[in-house]
Amino acid sequence: MSVSAQPKPDYSFSKTERLSSKVKIEELFKKGSSFRLEKFRIILLSQPVDQGRQVLISVPKKLHKLAVSRNRIKRLIREVYRKNKESINATDQGYLMAIIYLAPMIPTYNEVERQLIKLFKRLPINKDEIV
Repeated sequence: MSVSAQPKPDYSFSKTERLSSKVKIEELFKKGSSFRLEKFRIILLSQPVDQGRQVLISVPKKLHKLAVSRNRIKRLIREVYRKNKESINATDQGYLMAIIYLAPMIPTYNEVERQLIKLFKRLPINKDEIV
């Protein structure tokens, strides 16, 4: 039996990857560049890799009054990000990112996955551009 030398992909979404600092969130919304695709809006701000990669996931209360539906959508987005973050983390670039869901209906997992993968491919950090 041979042991493969390839490292396992990291499919976790740890506390350090979550953007929770009010200062950093404010900086992201002031200085970050944003773009929209279908039902999602992404706000992105590049930073040195030693400062890390952090993500904020938001669903506006104005569109989804019930906390149950907001939490369901955030859970779906977190799962898709967790499984597909390797495609974003391919570059040696740190970032702050906000993923905001803007549609008034609760999506299916497949819809979220399809749209977010499209968005992740369009990210400037995947093309080695600095925002």
